[in-house]
Amino acid sequence: MDKLRAMQYLLKVADTQSFSRAAKAFGVPASSISRRIADLEAELGVVLLHRTTRTVRLTEIGALYLERVRAGMAQLNDAEELVGQRSSTPSGTLRISTMPGYGQLLLMPALQDFCERYPDIVLDVHLSDALVDLGRDQIDIAIRGGRQPQDRVVMRKLDPNRFVLAASPDYLAKMGTPRTLDDLQGHRALMYRGPNTVIKWEGLDDEGWREIPITPAFISNDGASLIAMACKHRGLVLLSEWGLKGCLRRGELVQVTLDQPVSVSRGEEAGIYLLYLQTRYQIPKVRVAVEFLVERLGDGMP
Repeated sequence: MDKLRAMQYLLKVADTQSFSRAAKAFGVPASSISRRIADLEAELGVVLLHRTTRTVRLTEIGALYLERVRAGMAQLNDAEELVGQRSSTPSGTLRISTMPGYGQLLLMPALQDFCERYPDIVLDVHLSDALVDLGRDQIDIAIRGGRQPQDRVVMRKLDPNRFVLAASPDYLAKMGTPRTLDDLQGHRALMYRGPNTVIKWEGLDDEGWREIPITPAFISNDGASLIAMACKHRGLVLLSEWGLKGCLRRGELVQVTLDQPVSVSRGEEAGIYLLYLQTRYQIPKVRVAVEFLVERLGDGMP
């Protein structure tokens, strides 16, 4: 039995929760996938998958086994890629996952210059707020806001991710400039929708952090759309400073400073981080990309 191939099949079935989708990925019949995994189960003497006519899922021992297999397969793939890139010129496909707003405003302009410097590297960029598992999702580099990285992940800070309240001069002239948290209740809010819910505004007063009951005027998971609406005098926007810098500099928006802190989380923002697995840093394409992006984006360039 080709145990390595059987483990590759098991990984794909677990990730897709389907024999047919796994078979399509490998270009083989679903019966071949099922037979190879059954042979693996027989050799190990355990049941790895619960199979029904509609679903397939890992057993408890299957999940534990797959966790070790996944780590081993990732190291094997890294080793093969490292050996395959013996030349001094970094090459291959580099997979990057980034938050949509940060990707559009800051990352993409930087990547244009990166492509000119490293033309043999093919970029595969995914814009999403969803959390990623760098090993499972086969992502080389991720850019996210947060505090705690997953195990074995290196975290390099790019930006403090300070949130700023802003509006257009015309909106403030018409509606008045809020000075307190309570003043916000009489204003229209342009609010960001995260992966699971609309992100609430939080204020800090003498009694601690509390949610601000402000009326949404527009909701979107696209920061650029929220900024555009703010520039059209539609309401107040509370976004990361890196996303508002251009509009603030041009005077299209002005910062609104309250006498009490307001943010989208209870406490100081953790920052924007570049994440990667330490084991993959040895691969030339990953190493040059990490250092380029930290140098380019870590100094607050617009």
